[in-house]
Amino acid sequence: MQNTAVTFAVLGPTEVRGSDGSAVELPPSVRALLARLALSCGRVVPVDALTDALWGDEGDDLPADAANALQIRVSKLRRALAAAGLGPGVLVTQAPGYRLAAPAESVDAYAFERLLVRVREETAAGHATTAVGLLDEALRLWRGPALADVGQTTWATTESARLEELRLGAVEDRMELLLESGGHNEAVADIERLVARHPLRERLHRLLMLALYRGGRQAEALAAYQALRRGLADELGIDPSPELQALAEAILRQQVPSAAQPPPAPGRERAPRSADRLPRRLTSLIGRQDDVSTVLERLAEARVVTLTGPGGMGKTTLAFEIARRMSETPYETPDERVLLVRLAALEAGTDVASAFAAELGVVTQGAGAADAVEEHLRDGRTLLVVDNCEHVVDDVAVLVERLAEACPGLRVLATSREALAIPGEVQVAVGPLDDDSAVRLFSERARAVRPSFALDDETASVVTSICHRLDGMPLAIELAAARVKALPPAEIEARLADRFSLLTAGPRTGEARHRTLRATLDWSHDLLPEAERRLLRRLAVFRGGWTPAAAEEVCAFGGVGRGEVLDLLFRLVDRSLVVPEPATGRFRLLVTVRDYAWARLEESGEVAECRDRHLAHFVRFAEEHGLGVGDSAVFARLHDDHDNFRAALDHALDHTTTGGDVENGYRLACALVWFWNYGLRYEGTRALTMLLETGGGSTVARARALQGIGFLHVYYPTPHSVAAAEESLAVFEEIGDLRNAAISRLVVAWAGQYGGDAGRCREMIERSRRELGDSDGGWWLGMSQYLEALIALGMGDFATAVVQWRRCLEVTRLTGDRIIGSAILTHLAIALRESGRREEALAVLRDSEDEVRAQGSPHGLAFALVHTAHLRLDMDEHDDVTALLAEAGDVARRARNPRCQAWAAWGRARMARVRGKADLAVQECRDAVALLKEGEFPWARARLWAFLAGCADDAGLPDEAARARETAAALTG
Repeated sequence: MQNTAVTFAVLGPTEVRGSDGSAVELPPSVRALLARLALSCGRVVPVDALTDALWGDEGDDLPADAANALQIRVSKLRRALAAAGLGPGVLVTQAPGYRLAAPAESVDAYAFERLLVRVREETAAGHATTAVGLLDEALRLWRGPALADVGQTTWATTESARLEELRLGAVEDRMELLLESGGHNEAVADIERLVARHPLRERLHRLLMLALYRGGRQAEALAAYQALRRGLADELGIDPSPELQALAEAILRQQVPSAAQPPPAPGRERAPRSADRLPRRLTSLIGRQDDVSTVLERLAEARVVTLTGPGGMGKTTLAFEIARRMSETPYETPDERVLLVRLAALEAGTDVASAFAAELGVVTQGAGAADAVEEHLRDGRTLLVVDNCEHVVDDVAVLVERLAEACPGLRVLATSREALAIPGEVQVAVGPLDDDSAVRLFSERARAVRPSFALDDETASVVTSICHRLDGMPLAIELAAARVKALPPAEIEARLADRFSLLTAGPRTGEARHRTLRATLDWSHDLLPEAERRLLRRLAVFRGGWTPAAAEEVCAFGGVGRGEVLDLLFRLVDRSLVVPEPATGRFRLLVTVRDYAWARLEESGEVAECRDRHLAHFVRFAEEHGLGVGDSAVFARLHDDHDNFRAALDHALDHTTTGGDVENGYRLACALVWFWNYGLRYEGTRALTMLLETGGGSTVARARALQGIGFLHVYYPTPHSVAAAEESLAVFEEIGDLRNAAISRLVVAWAGQYGGDAGRCREMIERSRRELGDSDGGWWLGMSQYLEALIALGMGDFATAVVQWRRCLEVTRLTGDRIIGSAILTHLAIALRESGRREEALAVLRDSEDEVRAQGSPHGLAFALVHTAHLRLDMDEHDDVTALLAEAGDVARRARNPRCQAWAAWGRARMARVRGKADLAVQECRDAVALLKEGEFPWARARLWAFLAGCADDAGLPDEAARARETAAALTG
């Protein structure tokens, strides 16, 4: 990590740095605040904790109005961060305090600690030179004492002491590594300076004694020990540790091992090395430290531990690492041993007990192989590593259970794609690497084939994407990294669509099944019974996961009965080919496994039937649940299958290969209109438009699609969406479909809310209300009330609108639609604000935000946030407005909601004008006007144009100001 990547620095005086790495001046009053937030980067720091960090926890220096004093400092810090070129959303107000919304890697203290973790990994792997380089990089991050300028509060002194202790430990680690690599003469002077600074620190004295002795200065080494002994006696009344006493004795007798032969721990002897057959690790182990710790804990508790997981996930590598750790650890008893049995090359049907005996070097001499192995393992303490059991798992299970029962000192660590399923077994699933570890693995393996390879701004995001698309699978990542020798990362990423042709560069000396990605999956696939192979390939038709019920409907045909699916599914889970999600009851395939299964599905000739059944299932599912999306549980269920809906629609539109099924496509899309309305409206519009463009479908289906397009644009209508709604109304009236005509009539009235004929709209609403009655549990009754309240709000009759919105809320809540309820709350807040009841409006907006965050509708969230921001500006409460507008703008952009984007731009313009930035205010106003077009109430648009006029005056643009005033006047007239 280069220092220029650091944005927030606390290892020395507190700094914030711009993009060029230069420090930006910080007011002294905000340094403690920034330091406290930076050391909790990405997490909310409560107001109380910030107050303690600034003024201490004793209360002696606490200002009379601490909350106000803190807000002032927050405002100053925001200005300083803006001066550094950081975005307005970097310091976020979030209950119950504030959050620095930046990656932890941007804080030097975090970067320092992450480097120390890597040092430990490299040291454990025996890579001393790399570890020293990382320590040098970590120590270069320090510019002076930690938190040098943040005061002496309890928090500051405690955190500073912690960081300084880590720093000193890192320095000691560096000296240790230098000594072990023979650099004792180089290290002596530095260690002597450290000893002078820390005269009672025993580790430093041990290092000094070793350095002096190995440099031929035995007498000085003993003198150093005597100096420590006197110091400890005088200061603390204690003797040096037994370790140091033993080292002094060894120096006196000239029996100190060389740097290449570290001494055994005092009082213990290293176990006999009966694990010599463990292959030496030639590459570093990355990202498995937590797994190692977990397995060691399980081995301390259980007699049999099995590492499970799909092929290529690194089970064997992890097992060997654990075996090495245990073979290199000194134990109390001298008969501890680590033994290895490798079964990958064993053919199915071969006698497993004989294979164990051969691997362990046991001579049977006429006895049965199982008896001989049992006799060999009965006495003493043994860790038996049994690698690659899946193809002979039944026989291995029988033998391991027998051995565990007969050999009390035996522990077994097995690797298998499915568990042994014997009594007392503990399973540990070996999963994908986390993002950081996956990227590190790719980078290290890439440098092995192209030493000049380095992560930079251009390659980092590409490598991250590659690792994501490869499911964090170590084998796949290593195979991809090997291609860096010939291809740039961007080209590797582009070719992952055909990953099995790309990832074929495994080591020649590796097992055949690990030399290519396809071979790894072929090994797993070929071990499956035919029924499991059928189910696995058919599951590839799903996108993003499935429920058991979906699998039963879609996959039960051609040799797989509906009653068999669940059991077969569980077997595939046991074989690590299907990933369960117990919290949701869903299942999924890793992307790599899915791509492999899809290729098998294409080979089988079952693609068309699977896709037809998949489409039919999700049509039924959407029609059953689509109208209930106002219930958060239903919305969540539909959201879980969003990718499946997309895949089903793709199939309905796919005329080129399967003939398509446009009518079912219409059924699916029309059933999802309400779901899209609360989520990704643009996606619904695109799907309905594509269906209409096919030219197929019945008259009713096409009219319902037109109705859906109109409905998805009622909050920001376009000429196309209005025309679609009116055309659907005409069709339904012509064919006598009174129910759908009533719905289309409401859509037309809804689209006319921003300036249409209010009398005509009310007539249309009243007619539809009569025809729909209380159908759908009264939902349409609530919608008619909703539209009447919109008309009152649009006409500026705010007092009436308040009454109508409250009545609408009562009616709608009876239907259980919480999402539309949040929209009603926000509209009610607007009416209250315009009536001058700001405190009431603010309370209602809080309820609306809480409601919509719980429901997950992006449109409702953006709507609530922008109006909260504008209300805060009306009340001259500016502190958290920037963060509110930033979040609202981001959500609205992702949801493609132009109305909320416009209100966010308007809010930014108001903030810019307050700060005296007239040109910026004008530009933001122009953006807001362009986004709103006609999609807002006339009184609101008039206010925006009037505000633009004022901003244009401020910016010295009299012509633009005049035109803006004319437009505002026309809207109010």
